[in-house]
Amino acid sequence: MKVCIYLEMEKRLDTSGIGVATQNQRKALDGLNKFDLELTRDPWSDYDLLHLNTIGPKSLFHLSRAKIMDKKVVIHAHTTGEDFKGSFTFSNKLSGPLKKYLGFYYRQADAVLCPSNYTREKLIEYGVDNPVVVSNGVDLDKYSYDKKLRKRYRERYGLSGTVVFAVGSPFKRKGVIDFAKLAEELPEYSFVWFGPLRKKLQKREVKRLMDNPPENLLFTDKVENIVGAYSAGDIFYFPSYNENQGLVVLEAAACGRPLVLRDIPGFNYCSHGVDCLKGENLDEFKKHIKKIDRDEELKKQLVSNGIKLSKQHSLEKTGGKLIDIYREVLGLK
Repeated sequence: MKVCIYLEMEKRLDTSGIGVATQNQRKALDGLNKFDLELTRDPWSDYDLLHLNTIGPKSLFHLSRAKIMDKKVVIHAHTTGEDFKGSFTFSNKLSGPLKKYLGFYYRQADAVLCPSNYTREKLIEYGVDNPVVVSNGVDLDKYSYDKKLRKRYRERYGLSGTVVFAVGSPFKRKGVIDFAKLAEELPEYSFVWFGPLRKKLQKREVKRLMDNPPENLLFTDKVENIVGAYSAGDIFYFPSYNENQGLVVLEAAACGRPLVLRDIPGFNYCSHGVDCLKGENLDEFKKHIKKIDRDEELKKQLVSNGIKLSKQHSLEKTGGKLIDIYREVLGLK
């Protein structure tokens, strides 16, 4: 069984959520020799099944080509019109037409995979039959707290005291405006957003924020070692308005960071008061951060349960599900 896992614009997307999810797929499947599995990245090669991860013109071309050659196609639905909206300049205007295209595109596949039940419900609204939930997974070999990296990265960025942080590109949809507002309301804490700024894509108000952030808020731009970022921070605060799963949440949990999240459907796999604290507004986020900082027992509980949560999304489990789906699509079960 030869499978092509293809990611259009791979070099540009290598640190994005889609890029990391694709890397996770390959690592999850690597070494599963008992299934006589061979992986390739080359969509021009002779494969049995094509696994697509993006929705661009090259992906559409290779989808069409595969269908002409009577090859099986699996599409991973990392993108919806809802999570596209509010991301960058013109994204709101494009989200409507995008939904129509996504419905057409995803329906061409022999199987459509998605990272959460929330995304599954959206895909069904697009007319996609029976999408299958497969977690993007988290690389537990890579993501774990590192004391040495914590010291190095806190020194690098001049951090001290309790650090409230987020990871990823600071798009408006990710809640960066609310992140900055909370920094203003909690001047006793340091706030850091680790991740590439992508200023050319940002909405005007986000660009203004980046140019003139509150004194206690730092935008780092791209980070050399992302585990250093997770280790340097103390409380992971992610007020995103829409996520299909939010890989950074699982990564932060795996690194032993307590989670403060916006209460959105994409985070339904996390449980308030068990492995995270969820809020709907700045007052609730402020209360949660102060509570975690002052209540050591609560912090230990959230960290312990967060690590358990991340183990439920291990690459071993993701790889097992992918193999089962590939075999079913190819008629090998």
